[in-house]
Amino acid sequence: MKQRTRKLVMMLASLLAAILLWLYVVTSVAPEATTRISGIEINLDGTIVLEERGLIITSQDADMLSLELSTPRVNLSKLNAKSIRVNADASKIREPGEYTLPCVVASFPDTVRSSNVQILRKVPDSVKITVSKLVSQPVPIKLNLTGSVKTGYSVEAGSAMLEPEEIVVVGPEEEVHMIDKAVVSYDVSSLEETTIVSLPVVFLNADGEEIEFSEHTTVSAPTVNLTLPVLRTREIKMGVQLQAGGGVRENNAIVTVNPKTIRVKGAADVIEALDDPFLLGTVDLSEITSHEERTFPLALPAGVTNISGESEVSVTIDLKGVSSASIPISDIRIINAPEGYRTELSTRTVNVNVRGGTEEINELKQNKNNGIYILVDLTDYTQDGAFTVTGKIVNETHPSVSVGKTVDIGIVITSNAPQPSPED
Repeated sequence: MKQRTRKLVMMLASLLAAILLWLYVVTSVAPEATTRISGIEINLDGTIVLEERGLIITSQDADMLSLELSTPRVNLSKLNAKSIRVNADASKIREPGEYTLPCVVASFPDTVRSSNVQILRKVPDSVKITVSKLVSQPVPIKLNLTGSVKTGYSVEAGSAMLEPEEIVVVGPEEEVHMIDKAVVSYDVSSLEETTIVSLPVVFLNADGEEIEFSEHTTVSAPTVNLTLPVLRTREIKMGVQLQAGGGVRENNAIVTVNPKTIRVKGAADVIEALDDPFLLGTVDLSEITSHEERTFPLALPAGVTNISGESEVSVTIDLKGVSSASIPISDIRIINAPEGYRTELSTRTVNVNVRGGTEEINELKQNKNNGIYILVDLTDYTQDGAFTVTGKIVNETHPSVSVGKTVDIGIVITSNAPQPSPED
């Protein structure tokens, strides 16, 4: 047992001696070691200063380098790509152009003294950069509507609103100056109501090709909000209200309207509420002889727009199945004759103008006992003399026939004379 313990102690002592010998060799006999560290980032200093001068770095030919170093072995574990900082200073550049900047090792880890590290080689030892002028340009946005509008609807492109109306582009001069226009596109094929939508902005060059900006170019807004009004459209007939009169009924009138229809647009509820036909006004048929043309202003309700563009409508009225005639009337009746006076008609027959349906007018012309008579009221006459009085034309049997209202009747009034008998 004692022999085994003695053997273990001797082995541990030998291991310790070996470690001490290695430390001696490393620190005294061979203290320096060479190493290569790759993937060290090249930091460009002065970019903020360049932007203040209106400049921007648009390219660099390398962003990583490798270092070959000589240093005491104790430092090897402390040196790596993340613990070493390498700079290239661009702060002195004042004009656009191509520049070559030396790569400088700025620092090592705090636990490594820079005096204990010797740089044997840098790959690369410099970086080439391109510096461009930094510009800012506002670009108006244009709306591009695609697709076919559905039947019965109108897309009001002229009233469309874009928010914002322009985009500010900031970047290298050579990129920004490629911009010919900024466009947002929207398909209107399925629209039936006013739409609000967010759309991406596309920048095009003079050839109509889309521009792909580099990471150095920024835009003030990548999308815009589009408000696009959509209205209901409808084709409606034009017409007039006919008012019967003067022996003429509605079915006696042939109405021709020009234009026959118009196309209108507006909010859906307003357009759907429009009468069809849309009545322009009223025509009193008693005022029409046989043919007449009238013009009506086209006054549409508020909120309705006439797409067709007419401001007035022409209406022609022609009468059919209507005749006029002059019929002799000898049935003259006196009422309220003054007592003690004799009255005698000096007018025996009066021609009365009548108008109405052709069949009725022909019947009146053929039938002397036609039910039309003249009523003479002598209430205001109480003296002798010959007078022309106003007789009222009465039409009791043909209400659809128009007759005149009054005629002049000659009458003689004589006092203290017996009234003639009906046989006289």
